[in-house]
Amino acid sequence: MELRHLKSFKFVAEHLNFTKAAQQLNFTQPAVTAQIQTLEQELKRELFIRIGKKTFLTPEGEILKTYADQLFSIVEEIQSSFAELSNSSESVTIAAGESYCTNYFPYVISEYLKLYPHVQIKLISCKRDEVIKGVESKKYDIGIISGELSKNGFSNIVIAEEDIVLVASKDLYDNYPEDQLLTKFPLIKYRDDGYYESMIEKYLRQLKLSQQNVIEFGSLDGIKKAVLNNIGVGLGTNGCIKKEISNGDLIPILVTNKKVKIKTSIISLKEKEKLVIIQSFINLIQKNWNSISTIG
Repeated sequence: MELRHLKSFKFVAEHLNFTKAAQQLNFTQPAVTAQIQTLEQELKRELFIRIGKKTFLTPEGEILKTYADQLFSIVEEIQSSFAELSNSSESVTIAAGESYCTNYFPYVISEYLKLYPHVQIKLISCKRDEVIKGVESKKYDIGIISGELSKNGFSNIVIAEEDIVLVASKDLYDNYPEDQLLTKFPLIKYRDDGYYESMIEKYLRQLKLSQQNVIEFGSLDGIKKAVLNNIGVGLGTNGCIKKEISNGDLIPILVTNKKVKIKTSIISLKEKEKLVIIQSFINLIQKNWNSISTIG
């Protein structure tokens, strides 16, 4: 069943006149008649009946008109959504932690602009609480946070669950037994007052690790660089340091079955995610997030 045949049927059904429908469609009347006949043959149903000089819908025609009206209403919505993307000069503002901005969004933004080059994108680096407040106040359209958010008016989509891992550089690992690494070198961990910090504390309690000599960083990338430079052993997530572990530059130590996972979520106001320009960005993040750390 071809859309163009249904469109011709819709116009004839509205006007109950083949000539007027043909004029509206900019077709010849025989062309419209031929399309309706093709549709009737395909459906094995008569859609119109002539009584005297007037044309009427058959009961089957009435049913098809109801569905055709619904179908073309959806087609109009699709066209409207495409027009919104094509003509929009709006921007999308995303807020996320520094490590998310550094490690994930260069790729996400690059892929998005291939699809929607007209969209202006603003990427803001800030802490979890600032992300939530900014999304709630409509300062930001989309937020990426560690953990989850259950709050009225918000949409929360979990896009990743990563294990907390304790790692050392290959140089330190090759020269010191695991049980000595924490006594000779400081523990380097992320400084945060929220969800991430609570999960780090849970991990440390489970492993009964001493924190007598601790260095705190405000950046996960800072931790990674410090560990690679043999300053100490560091706590991070396997997603953030997957490439370094795969390359053998960082070695997981004190491996345990007592895994503690860090969740990552996309948040947005429910009213905003209805916008095509916002929903398309959210969809792209969901589709690509877990593969980004393996790229390059």
